[in-house]
Amino acid sequence: MKLILQLLFVLFINLGFSQDYREAFIIFKDSSSIEGFAEIKNNDIYFKVKQEDKADKWSYDFAKGLIFSSYGYSEKYEYIEFEHSKPKLLQVVEEGNVNLYRYAKEYYIGRSSNLSIGKLPSDEDKVWAMTEALYVKRKNEPYATDIEFSFTLRAKKYFADCKKVVEKINSKKITKNNIKDMVFFYNEYCDSDYE
Repeated sequence: MKLILQLLFVLFINLGFSQDYREAFIIFKDSSSIEGFAEIKNNDIYFKVKQEDKADKWSYDFAKGLIFSSYGYSEKYEYIEFEHSKPKLLQVVEEGNVNLYRYAKEYYIGRSSNLSIGKLPSDEDKVWAMTEALYVKRKNEPYATDIEFSFTLRAKKYFADCKKVVEKINSKKITKNNIKDMVFFYNEYCDSDYE
């Protein structure tokens, strides 16, 4: 249910402000930042200081990430490195000893079959779907780990330093469907003082 609400909120934000860039801070690799307006397209950040300015394109070569901040809501994205591909701009879902990242991609699957007789197809009839992938990464690790693929095996290995998490995975209290809860639990209760 939470995921559906999050997706609807992101969709609302994207549709509601599709003509204007959203308020944001771009963060550079030297940790400096600039306030302005931004949007994300194809793993690149398009940023401008004022709405009426022309946007500059930034990639992982110079930018560290982006924070959208408006209407009391903050949404953070960071370029994260992978072992066999170039860095991807991922949404930060949970921060702590282990960070949880989300990569979502919308794709076109066709047109609605509910066209009225005599009505020509339009953009409103397009049907879209979304894929999502979750990754984990500790601050001292160079690359992110896909936590969903072979979830039980990978999660038990990745979180082996916390017996409580491994017990929850073994007892099926933590599954592929509640990865966010697992990372939150780990960050809250699994440190050197807890064990």
